[in-house]
Amino acid sequence: MSAAPNMDDDDAATTIMARSALPPASGTRVSVAHSEPPRDTVVDPLSPWSRARAALGAAFRRFAQRFRRSRLSDRLPPLPSARSMRATQISMGVVAHDERGEQVLLDIVRAARPYQDAAVYVANYAIALRKLGDDAHVEGLVHFALSRMRPDADGFVSVARLRDRLSDLSYAGTLAPALTRLEAAGIITLTVTDDGAAPRVRLRVPL
Repeated sequence: MSAAPNMDDDDAATTIMARSALPPASGTRVSVAHSEPPRDTVVDPLSPWSRARAALGAAFRRFAQRFRRSRLSDRLPPLPSARSMRATQISMGVVAHDERGEQVLLDIVRAARPYQDAAVYVANYAIALRKLGDDAHVEGLVHFALSRMRPDADGFVSVARLRDRLSDLSYAGTLAPALTRLEAAGIITLTVTDDGAAPRVRLRVPL
């Protein structure tokens, strides 16, 4: 009898078994839900008042943002330098222009609301005077001072009172020439009494 042929493992037929795929752990299939078709939505247009209110709100927010970025001190002049003791002793009673300006700013903050509102107009008036030159600035200063002084029963303001109000102006060099020019322009009237007393001023054209 012939022996059965000897087959090595390498030559042995390999049987491949197809294994079925395992079902999902949940045992169910995930269904794909179809989204609903988009529906037409009717949006009412904004009313003119709503659009105006939205624009106003946006403008206010932009203004507030710019205001927050800048500080008040950034818009003010630099602080005046400290005056030396010698200068203070020599000019006792005299207030420097920068110190006067600091006092003006402080007085505006302290003032009542009507004067704070008026300060805006007075500042614009003073800026316009500066642009017209020194003589026009002095004339405008005297004109403004007279407009803010209560006259006497005859409707006059004594020059002595005016000099006290404008004590930083030289009478002969600045105040008297300014009064002469204002009289020539028809803004005031200068009168002198028979007894030679101090002249008086009548304001003809108030500011």
